[in-house]
Amino acid sequence: MVRPDLVAEISADTAIDRGGVHRHPLRFTRLRCDLSAADLALFGEGPTAAAG
Repeated sequence: MVRPDLVAEISADTAIDRGGVHRHPLRFTRLRCDLSAADLALFGEGPTAAAG
């Protein structure tokens, strides 16, 4: 079982090639020690749905 303990900020590029594969990898930006997993909406929930 996975238990979320840390929140990380990442940067992502939305470029997708013809095969449907993301052209650029995600990049770690920083840990967000000011947030907990309980502070965030789940994927697909909240005012702006997460892409994926």
